[in-house]
Amino acid sequence: MDDEEYTSIAMGEPMYRVCTGNYEYRLVLRCRQEARARFAKMRKDVLEKIELLDQKHVQDIVFQLQRFVSGMSRYYDECYAVLKEADVFPIEVDLSRTMINYGGQSQAYDDQEDEEEEEEEEEAKDKEEGGGGVGRQAENGGEKLIDDE
Repeated sequence: MDDEEYTSIAMGEPMYRVCTGNYEYRLVLRCRQEARARFAKMRKDVLEKIELLDQKHVQDIVFQLQRFVSGMSRYYDECYAVLKEADVFPIEVDLSRTMINYGGQSQAYDDQEDEEEEEEEEEAKDKEEGGGGVGRQAENGGEKLIDDE
């Protein structure tokens, strides 16, 4: 009603429906006012429920974290008890196996060194014969890799 009163005052016109006492108009205004009151009440209820739900989620998360921490604490206590009883030190190592592995690796390096030495000897022989360029040319299928001229 206030909105219409302000509008009618601003326009400078009398409010016809209010002056004549129109029943339908008053009914509509009353329904609007009741609807606003119901909406405000429902909105307040929903906001309270949302707040309670948030509090419940916080409490639930705290409860779940406490359960997790207590479970992890029990687990670590049990692990500590088991490891405390276990006698694992001193650790025994079979050195003969490790020596065999190191020996196998050194043989692989020796084989590579032998192959490199053989290649160097072949190159030295080619240079001594004087036909190093021609020999290489024949080996590569007729392609000349280095210009000797």
